[in-house]
Amino acid sequence: MTLAAMADPEVARKALQCLSLPARAPPVRLKAEKISNLNKLAKRPSVVDHPQRRVREYDLRSTGGADGGILLQPLMFSVCIAGVISALLCVSCLRPEWICRVPKSVLGVTAAITVIAMAALVSLSPVGLRLRLDPSSEPLLPAGDPAQDTYRSAVLEFGDDEIYVIAVEADRIFDYENLLALRRTTDRIAHMDGVRSVKSLVDVTAFRFDVENNWIDIGPFIEDIPTDPVKLAELRDHAISDPLFVRTIISPDARVAAINISFHKMSDREFIEGRFDERISGIIAQEERDGRRFYVAGRPHVKSRVYALMLRDLQQLIPIAIGVVALVLYLLFGSLRMVVLPLGVVLLATLWTFAAIAWLELPLTVLTVLLAPVLIAIGSAYGVHLLSRHAEEVRDGLRGTEAVVACLHAMRSPVMISGLTTAIGFAALCISDVPAVFELGAFSVFGVGCLTLLTLTALPATLLVLPSIADRPPKSSALTAALQHPLEAALRGLGNLTTRHASAVLVAWGSVSVAAAIAIPGIVVDTDYLSFFDPRSKVRTDFEAVNRLLSGAVPIYVVFSDIGVGAFREPANLRALERLQARFDAIPGVSRTTSMVDFIRVLHRVVAGDDPAYERIPDSRAGVAEVIHLIPKGDLSRVSNVNQSRANIIIRTGEIGSAAIGTLVEKVGQVIDEVGIPPGMDFEITGNTVLLSRSADGIASGQPRTVGVAAVAIFVLVAGSLRSLRFGWIAMLPNIVPVLLFFGLLGAGAAPLSVPTSLIASVALGIAIDATAHYLVRYRAERLAGASPEEAVHRCNQSAGRPIFIAAATLLFGFAVVSLSGFASLREFGVLSAVTMAICLANDLILLPALLIKARL
Repeated sequence: MTLAAMADPEVARKALQCLSLPARAPPVRLKAEKISNLNKLAKRPSVVDHPQRRVREYDLRSTGGADGGILLQPLMFSVCIAGVISALLCVSCLRPEWICRVPKSVLGVTAAITVIAMAALVSLSPVGLRLRLDPSSEPLLPAGDPAQDTYRSAVLEFGDDEIYVIAVEADRIFDYENLLALRRTTDRIAHMDGVRSVKSLVDVTAFRFDVENNWIDIGPFIEDIPTDPVKLAELRDHAISDPLFVRTIISPDARVAAINISFHKMSDREFIEGRFDERISGIIAQEERDGRRFYVAGRPHVKSRVYALMLRDLQQLIPIAIGVVALVLYLLFGSLRMVVLPLGVVLLATLWTFAAIAWLELPLTVLTVLLAPVLIAIGSAYGVHLLSRHAEEVRDGLRGTEAVVACLHAMRSPVMISGLTTAIGFAALCISDVPAVFELGAFSVFGVGCLTLLTLTALPATLLVLPSIADRPPKSSALTAALQHPLEAALRGLGNLTTRHASAVLVAWGSVSVAAAIAIPGIVVDTDYLSFFDPRSKVRTDFEAVNRLLSGAVPIYVVFSDIGVGAFREPANLRALERLQARFDAIPGVSRTTSMVDFIRVLHRVVAGDDPAYERIPDSRAGVAEVIHLIPKGDLSRVSNVNQSRANIIIRTGEIGSAAIGTLVEKVGQVIDEVGIPPGMDFEITGNTVLLSRSADGIASGQPRTVGVAAVAIFVLVAGSLRSLRFGWIAMLPNIVPVLLFFGLLGAGAAPLSVPTSLIASVALGIAIDATAHYLVRYRAERLAGASPEEAVHRCNQSAGRPIFIAAATLLFGFAVVSLSGFASLREFGVLSAVTMAICLANDLILLPALLIKARL
């Protein structure tokens, strides 16, 4: 549409409606001398409509909302189920004979619960699991954090920070074939259902003054792609000289062009089910050539990749964990019974746990995908101890009910202590206000409760209904027998070491512990959504490429507020923003900033006939208002609210990790304090990545509290169960040391303290007490039988040492399976957990006996 004059108000109104231009809309040409008439019309409320803001869909079941609703459902569920499980455990412990009288009824109830669980977990129409995956970062944000209200307010006012950008790199972007490929890509993406807008060189709105015709062109930067090299060179020069284009649409050297995509309002689930990321990847794959490369970055792209890796981990880690644990059990026992029965208990407990998640309609997060391999590793140890004791009773001549009852009487205390302490370790995670951590803790408590209950009920009931198998000692394979001799020799050697050199053992462990304590201050707290990916993954390399070639794909909002309507039409306030923006640009890590000042400066120059002297903020409020009304609504809404009482400076960065983001946010705040803002003006620094940084701070501050609560609760439980404060202290020391060494490893640089690695300390503290409890129960029995501390240690190493070693091996290899995860952070969790389990084993077989001997208990 061409406007030769602005005398007709209706024509002017239509011109304003065209300022939010669709892809390659015809240009709007405005006579320069008629701009003031247009601005008068633009002030009418009927003309300037508030653009519909796109607000991120927050699902209270996956984010918790402001009231922390996510914490309520798992907590109430865990409390209720814990009451039922506790009552059943009390019955099975106090009256194990009752379990043995009705084994078929016990198995029948177990089967009925399993059928109900499968009904809750499996959908028949369509066939599949009722589990949902939540790949977003919201579950990693602290629930109830008031900063989330600030973030939501900014999203409501200025649109979300869900950037999706494609960088197209070529030797010469302003080549006919490359621009044609850019147009094909842009058009195909723009025609996808769900895509709201696509901005690239071929359709981005440009503001130009036509000297020859004395009018202002507002239209697509490139309408028809020229083939003439001279015209292509002119387009190139214009693009790299336009401050609105540089690093957002085109790189300063004109070798990289950006395709910026925004989507209509949709949930993460709708985005993933719509396969937007896969379809876009397919489109750009068809345009890749030698000399033309594409890079993709942005939170929607990352969430799509997170979803794919979560699905991969669920499909691969569970069967691998089962296979690894089964192999370890078979190699060390050489009996199918010792493989099938413990794994059967584990699989039932895991099934019940996932059924509970499905029944509560909660999604699996990037952390709760750990539930299955962790439960498989932990639960196998419970069955190993009980079956090993049952085999001892059979070898001693007991059969049938008599053997099972004797086994339960001997094992009920250590199994209960193991289950409760492990549950306490996971329950300590519920102190966290991070929903993903809380859910992992709550459902792990439920899973451990199920494991303990099934170990003390369904497992002995199975032994009773299979007397032909259970009444015969398990036969070992030749390979197992070959492995058994060196294991027994090693256990005897450890017994000799601790009895002869107990003082030296304590000094050595004390020295290592002191070294670990010295290293702890070196711990780096760092977590980030991108840090879940390996630095060599395509997600990270593409992200780094976009950051290097264009502007960073991580946005931070700096929102300025004033009580007055139209406050940011005042030149003084805009100049304050201009000064701040210039200082922000100089901060290391900031790749680009955008504010309403950028648009005002460019349009003021265009309105003034493209005079470079006018590329500045107008001197009067009326002049500012005149220019503001020319800014397309879609662009203005990102940097200003509808009445210009609030303004937003968007900082783009490529920094990764909460530590780097926290430092950047701190520097931004320092700049604002140094430069200053006008009286009565407030500011807020927000963004999804800023909230994640706050989450990291919460992790660091919460570690002493989480570990401390777990340690105190476990001490009280163990001391009460063993009816001895001295035994309680002795039990805690070997299990505090692995936690101390774990933190020492972090301080030495093994890994940062992230959301996944923050789980290890309290969980390890709860799990490690398992072997300690079994050792102490057997040790006390030997002492009551009249053995000296040295004799008791030797006998415990021979009787309890083997199942302790096997249980620790299943834990070690079970956690090591997590190191096969597609997520780098979860691989760190798996490796560090396995190392911590190995330290726990060494403590139970070396440090614990040395402590018992020196204490003469």
